Amino acid sequence: MGKAINVGGAPTAPGRPNNAIELARALGDSAKLPTKQLTDTPALIAQEQDMLVKCESAIENLRFAFWAAGKALQVVRDARLYRAEFETFEEYTQTKWDITPQYAGKLIRTWRVAEALFQARPGGGLETIVSKKLGYGHAWALTPLVEEHSVQAAVYLYLGLVKIKGAGVTAALVQGALEALPTTAFGHKAKTEEAVLTYLASLENETHSTPAADPGKAVRALAKAARTFDAGTIQAALEHDPKRARTAVKSLIEALSSVSGVKVTFIDDGDTEAAKLEAEVEGANESTESESVASAV
Repeated sequence: MGKAINVGGAPTAPGRPNNAIELARALGDSAKLPTKQLTDTPALIAQEQDMLVKCESAIENLRFAFWAAGKALQVVRDARLYRAEFETFEEYTQTKWDITPQYAGKLIRTWRVAEALFQARPGGGLETIVSKKLGYGHAWALTPLVEEHSVQAAVYLYLGLVKIKGAGVTAALVQGALEALPTTAFGHKAKTEEAVLTYLASLENETHSTPAADPGKAVRALAKAARTFDAGTIQAALEHDPKRARTAVKSLIEALSSVSGVKVTFIDDGDTEAAKLEAEVEGANESTESESVASAV
């Protein structure tokens, strides 16, 4: 099948043949793909179980792609493996792969923390949660801490969040925890975990301190918000105060996605390549729109 995922939940080294193509082909003839449930039974039959394995292998391969790509791009750049055909690394990425130099740089900046987290052995089943949750958005949110201090400091922060929040960790949560992390905790496991606890407790206090909304008022407020927050208003807010506006919009998107059944992954600057790597969809047709909104913030 050409599955590019090993037992530990990480992809094998990139190379020939093209694993992504093999994974896509393993799903079968495009004209014969199922368009509806095959049986009326709650449990999957053998044919469905096999199909699910192949589908999830392809999806998982996509989620890990940023790690392998970033690592490979760094090797090509540092060893100047592009020099036989191209004058510069920037020309190589744009001409051969249609990747902007900026995005190539981001992939290179994120792969180290991803690799460190996938290879960590924290125990207690945490590595399983990491292998299922960590993606480009989470790794990118950790990058400032990696570059300001160390990869290990970022590992401590992420594992501290996973230890408490489990699969509920989001890129916005990672960013918030990082912003709240005191410099004295950088690189210290116990201090980082304590800071994470304090940060999450502050979020809980904010939630509990909010009085229950009157249902009628809530509907009116929601209707007013729908009329007020058009694209122009949001853009104006982003231009006036980018940091506060992004935080507010992310909170709004997370609240809406939690009741719509659509999983949202936040990407800082809307790179189309990043959006492709982070297309983790749990909803149906609505997911495409939600991903586009999240990427824009």
